[in-house]
Amino acid sequence: MIKATFTTTALIVCTLFISYGQKAPGEVNTFYEKAVFIEANPSTPYRHIGSIECAIVAPDKFDLMMKHMITKRVPDEYPEVEFDAIIFRPNTGFRKADVVKFYTPEDAPKLDKEVLINPDFLKSETIARNGINLFIENAPTCEHTVLGKIELPQNFTSIEYQKILSEMIKTCKNYYPNMNGIVFVPGSGLTKATVIKI
Repeated sequence: MIKATFTTTALIVCTLFISYGQKAPGEVNTFYEKAVFIEANPSTPYRHIGSIECAIVAPDKFDLMMKHMITKRVPDEYPEVEFDAIIFRPNTGFRKADVVKFYTPEDAPKLDKEVLINPDFLKSETIARNGINLFIENAPTCEHTVLGKIELPQNFTSIEYQKILSEMIKTCKNYYPNMNGIVFVPGSGLTKATVIKI
């Protein structure tokens, strides 16, 4: 009896871990010739150069924020440093990011362990939020089913990124309760998305 209970409990825990901790592969977009990882991490090994925060007065439009972080904040903090990508930290409203340089095949002998170097630096793995994979400037590369499209209502006027993301997740769950992925439409200011099941 105890063995059966333990086995059932282990099965439930494993199922929950897979459902809520699953990473989904994707391919990110670039801004100003730099890879941008939002709610995702690179699949390719990289070297951390440092961190940046947006200025006190920051743009409230998504594209302008990307431009501000890549063309203004990185050069201000790390002048004359070559970098390949920025990784925005989750739950910071795109206000904090890490600046990275990808390892190249020439760097492989310097690494502590054998690493397969992927020449395509745009490959990513999502960071699931409560079991929901958010693809922001990122396209899923795994098999998935499109469930439908969502656009936030015009009367939703918040410009805070975290509130926009929360509202989109809530709206998508209302219409598609079994969904586990949201692909935001580039250039829509995070107000339009395709809802998917991975």
